[in-house]
Amino acid sequence: MSIIERRASERRPTTTAAIIRAVDASFIASCEICNLSEGGAKLLLDEKIRLPEEFMLVLRTDGVIGRQCRKIWHLGQKVGVRFVATMGAAPSHKGSGVWAAG
Repeated sequence: MSIIERRASERRPTTTAAIIRAVDASFIASCEICNLSEGGAKLLLDEKIRLPEEFMLVLRTDGVIGRQCRKIWHLGQKVGVRFVATMGAAPSHKGSGVWAAG
């Protein structure tokens, strides 16, 4: 039996450090982005914690570039998220635009 791929875009493996921050800044945690696609990502949390349903995933420590995310699944320290909105500068190249630096 084969697994049916339901993602609309290809996911790419990565080991990128990121910060999870509640929209109201009441919650902050660090994580690693394990894989990434145009529509979402799989995150590995540094520890088992309870996450808000929606949060910002920020790449830069200055909080310039990130995505608003909705938690889709959460198993132990692994979390699947769907991107809801972009924050920060517009992409500076014609690539995927998922995490382009401004």
